[in-house]
Amino acid sequence: MSKKERNIQIIENEKMVNGDLVLELTIQDEVIGSVKQDGMRYIAVLSNGEELKLNSRNEAVDYLLRDYHLHRG
Repeated sequence: MSKKERNIQIIENEKMVNGDLVLELTIQDEVIGSVKQDGMRYIAVLSNGEELKLNSRNEAVDYLLRDYHLHRG
């Protein structure tokens, strides 16, 4: 038996935190993580505080979505 496919709306909020632009991803008022720039790289920060440095903003967003889908989705 296969699972029924469901659509999830992801909201991207850009905000300034300590002078840095941070992209925050939320699903139904639950923050799944954020992305901030660090020089030429991007840091993906999960909701549990775990961080990972990646080469692009898209890679960081994909990482957050994969983590959400794997552990909480």
